[in-house]
Amino acid sequence: MILHSLAAWSFVLIWSTGFIVARQIADHAEPNLFLSARFAIVAAFFTVYCLISRSEWPDVKTSLRLIGVGALLSGLYLGPGFWAVGQGLQPAVMALIGTLQPPLTALLAWRFLKETPNRWTFIGLFMGMVGVSLAIAPTISGEAASGVKALPPVVLLAAIVSILAVTAGTLLQKSSVAEVGLAPASALQTLGGFIVVALLALALGETRLPLDWKTLSALAYAVVVLSIGGFTLLIWLVRTGGATRSSSLLFLAPPLASVMAWFLYDDKLSPIQLTGFAITLAGVWLARK
Repeated sequence: MILHSLAAWSFVLIWSTGFIVARQIADHAEPNLFLSARFAIVAAFFTVYCLISRSEWPDVKTSLRLIGVGALLSGLYLGPGFWAVGQGLQPAVMALIGTLQPPLTALLAWRFLKETPNRWTFIGLFMGMVGVSLAIAPTISGEAASGVKALPPVVLLAAIVSILAVTAGTLLQKSSVAEVGLAPASALQTLGGFIVVALLALALGETRLPLDWKTLSALAYAVVVLSIGGFTLLIWLVRTGGATRSSSLLFLAPPLASVMAWFLYDDKLSPIQLTGFAITLAGVWLARK
């Protein structure tokens, strides 16, 4: 129980930095090329680890399923998400759209995985959505920062697609692929993510990936902390706990991302945002009861 809680809160801290990285590279490197490099390195890392440790690889059918899950959980989640942030969608707003995932996961897990949520789960999920909405509302309305530009519908559509993809990928972690070891599963799922973002980079004609300190430092962090650390923790949490309980942790990412944006980019936090953070914390605690 203690190990699971420690892993859960570590995951939250790691996950909340994801779209901060997207903002850091937004004007410097093109998103899907950056993600292609990230996933290629991570897939190579886990493959080498599996070979050294002589891990058992799954059969062809299960391997293809894992590649498909990775295409959803990594590729179609981060590819459109990073692209949307690169087009001007604020990381906090992207994280707010991400709050659609826990209730979607809860409803689909109830229908397909027979994970019957209790009343506290629904109350907690509702409080989480309310709290995150309050936390991000000033940014959406332009009260917290000047010069917030209107974005074309395709940018918001890309953000919604990314959330639907990570929802489906999270649920599929509870299928037969859960029997595969973490290392080979991570290698194959990362390969699936690589295929998607590489195709997106090709389709969008992306060519800019300067190999300077800014790109390399962001790439190193994304590989070691976000992918090897964050995604491995996510897979483990979903496999060892419920899909709904694990996804409810994502309600904490927007408030934490806003705090990080304040620290790194001097974004101001208003009283209504702080109130939203408190409601979100309470909601996540209830949803995980």
